[in-house]
Amino acid sequence: MKPAFKACFLALSCVATLSLHAQLHYTLTYTDSSAESVRITIKPAAALPTPVVFIMPRSVPGNYDVTKYDAFVEELTANGIDGSKTAFIKNSYGAPRWECRDSNIRVRSISYVINLKKMDEQLHAASDKSIIRPGFAGLLNYSVFGWIENHAGDAVTCTIRSFASWPIFSTLCPSGTPARGMLEFTATDYYTLADAQTYLGPSFRVREYPALVPLFVADYTEGAMGYMDDYAWEETTSMKILNDYFGKIPFPCYTVLFRETVPASGDDPGNFGMEHLQSSTFFGDTSGIHAAKADEKVLWRRLPGYLHHMAHAYIPLRCYGDTYRPYVLEIPPVIHNIWFNEGFMWYLVYDTLKQQDWLRFFKSSVYNGPADICNMTLTQLSETASTQYAEDFRLGTAVFSRGALMAAEINDYLLGHTGGRVSMRTVYRNLYEWAERNRRPFTMDEFPKLLKEATGLDVSEIYRKWQGPVENR
Repeated sequence: MKPAFKACFLALSCVATLSLHAQLHYTLTYTDSSAESVRITIKPAAALPTPVVFIMPRSVPGNYDVTKYDAFVEELTANGIDGSKTAFIKNSYGAPRWECRDSNIRVRSISYVINLKKMDEQLHAASDKSIIRPGFAGLLNYSVFGWIENHAGDAVTCTIRSFASWPIFSTLCPSGTPARGMLEFTATDYYTLADAQTYLGPSFRVREYPALVPLFVADYTEGAMGYMDDYAWEETTSMKILNDYFGKIPFPCYTVLFRETVPASGDDPGNFGMEHLQSSTFFGDTSGIHAAKADEKVLWRRLPGYLHHMAHAYIPLRCYGDTYRPYVLEIPPVIHNIWFNEGFMWYLVYDTLKQQDWLRFFKSSVYNGPADICNMTLTQLSETASTQYAEDFRLGTAVFSRGALMAAEINDYLLGHTGGRVSMRTVYRNLYEWAERNRRPFTMDEFPKLLKEATGLDVSEIYRKWQGPVENR
């Protein structure tokens, strides 16, 4: 099995002491609040001969964008076994990689600084960036951790160091009573480490709640506090719905994180979430804080976003196709089937909650959209949305709405031809079980065949119809 696929299918581990099997040791240090930066050291099990190449990600699963995290790397240094130091050289083609070519050094570790102040100022989407605020650091691991070429598949031990009194929380080692000053844990490989999130400081709160698997809610709200019990209700309810729909829970525990801040000038406050293998993070400005207990009807109305992002732990993070990959990449891929990743999961929300506004929204987004978008084939739309999904959210809403309406039509066909015995729920379960068995992405040629294998019915005509421009239907 390729190392990247391990991140999707092997259980995550967490220990309080060093793992004897860890091959790489990452250390992140934040002990100088005035610097507004963090320092990272990566130490391999044995010294490395040069050349050594260091890489930062530019593509994050589910973000459908290009984010140049390499722009915030400073003081990148190779540290030799003899105590010598030498600088890395940035790739001349503009790639997010650096090379240490000094033949006189054997590299015992590399170290660098991530300038979070600069990141906060230059990235305007809250869901793209790590931040530092008084008494708080909210880190998206993929924005601060890079990897050594040819070592991304090595097992990892990670140590987070901060002020002695500061709580430290990681989604890879969640706890309702976070360690203070230092936290150490392991990850299957770099990809698993990068998929996680880290909160530090006295200004965030975390609680553990009983659910089908342990549930953790971590909240940082600038200048206020959200009502955490409602968040827990929404996540617990989502977990129950998905367990019923798929017949299983794919994660050993789950964390939902909230990060609501006062936006800086030029920021898009947005209200986006990011999905991960065993967590999701929601970003917004302080105008959207849910500070008081809500009526249950309100909770059901708010549930779709939470359910959708938790559903991503099934599809596409563990069941996916084409060129999408459920881990960070150096080069953002062109993805032909975002309609599956997003649209099928938005249809699941509608199928379980039966909120008719969603069906009306899907239809409006598809049939009342701009002519330039309606005239695109589904593949063209998905390819365009691969790096502009939220940048121009007309593309995002159009591509997931077309996917959702395709799923709705398939569902109606299956119900009508089987007397209600077979539905899209059958499709989802079979696709997920196929992914568990085969541990690889399906191809687009395979997808219609997988639908037929799941249901015994040929829905390829519906699938084919939805591949064309809107005007062709």
